[in-house]
Amino acid sequence: MKEIPRPAKFLPSSYRQMGWLAALTLGGWLAGARWPGLLLSIGIADHRTPYLDSYAILASLDALRAGADVYRANPLDPLFRSHVYSDWWLGLRWFGLSRADNLFVGTAWVVIFGLTAWTTARPRRVTETLWLALILISPPVMLAVKRANNDLVIFVLLAAFGLAASAAVWWRPVLALACLVLGTGLKYFPAAAALAFLWVRPVRRMPAMLLTASAGVAVTMASVWSQVARGRFTVDSGVYTMGAPLLWRDLGWKDADSTLPGVLLIVMVGLALAMSRVTRGLAQQGEPAERMRAAIGCIVLLTCFSAGVNYAYRWVFVVWPALWLWRQAADKTVGLPQRWIPRCACALIGLCLWGDGLFCLAVNQLPPLAKSELTHMEYVMRLVTQPLHWLLMFLFAGWLAEAGLVILREWWEVHRAGKVSAANA
Repeated sequence: MKEIPRPAKFLPSSYRQMGWLAALTLGGWLAGARWPGLLLSIGIADHRTPYLDSYAILASLDALRAGADVYRANPLDPLFRSHVYSDWWLGLRWFGLSRADNLFVGTAWVVIFGLTAWTTARPRRVTETLWLALILISPPVMLAVKRANNDLVIFVLLAAFGLAASAAVWWRPVLALACLVLGTGLKYFPAAAALAFLWVRPVRRMPAMLLTASAGVAVTMASVWSQVARGRFTVDSGVYTMGAPLLWRDLGWKDADSTLPGVLLIVMVGLALAMSRVTRGLAQQGEPAERMRAAIGCIVLLTCFSAGVNYAYRWVFVVWPALWLWRQAADKTVGLPQRWIPRCACALIGLCLWGDGLFCLAVNQLPPLAKSELTHMEYVMRLVTQPLHWLLMFLFAGWLAEAGLVILREWWEVHRAGKVSAANA
């Protein structure tokens, strides 16, 4: 008796899972938009203005047209915010955009962010889909989506950078460099992502691309250097913030005094983890584009964490490292001990993303508290959660350091083999 062949599935598994991821993510985002009380219960307020952060940029355009000084308190903005971003954002006025277009602009930023996150992540299994959905509807990402923060635009540019730079076709690295320069000019911190050119393939092209990218971001940073100080304003300690100075502040250190020791500590621990082979695989395990995007996410998060206190929507860049780590944790081709570190990192990511939201949810179930009581509870919360943030950043630094050493060793071997071949010719 012949076996009846099963009908072919209409869509490959990755497309089906991507569809489920989009549905789950959209469901969470729309629920937050439809019932603001849900977000308020986890500490995310809307200030009665949809897309609050895109509105701030458009309000600056309107103030500029009116002849006002956009670098002072802007009465057109609901929170009277001045323009703290690069002047590159003011170029949007050439498209005729104004506050009346905020619904369109904010929705467009959210849509392109969602499409980029879903297509670059592209989960293959149900567990990956649920993991990514847990990240994309986490409170920090919901905060970025609710406010239409321009980090969503930077996420898209860095995704294009990673996709283009990981390809061998000559024109794609040029496109990658253009995305990197644009991201740097818009928000400065993407400059550090130039290090991701270490992951360029073939490896013989790496030094030229890395030097070119470094020169490109250096020229860009020089052109906006006078504007960088505007973007460095003090963010008070509290919920939905992230950064190395948070812990130092609670221990009595000033931000300026803690920056260098914090950077040195992260570098030393990262190198120790790399040399001991505790963190490994980012140079060779996984698809090239996936590894490069994971590296970009780690680099950006480490840069922002070390540089100062940021609002929690910086965590949107954890999407790519989180996916790579989940796949390493589930990879049965390697030994169980090697899978435990990625599993711990995934657990830390979950705690970092959901800790503040669960804290706010718990506090909102209590009777009204005095401000001093709430401040003390937040202080205790930071003392518990900030070491987890530091541990995750140590691991990110370890993976980057180990991968960098492996890639440089690989390049040196290729370079030396080329010299030997030329000498024997």
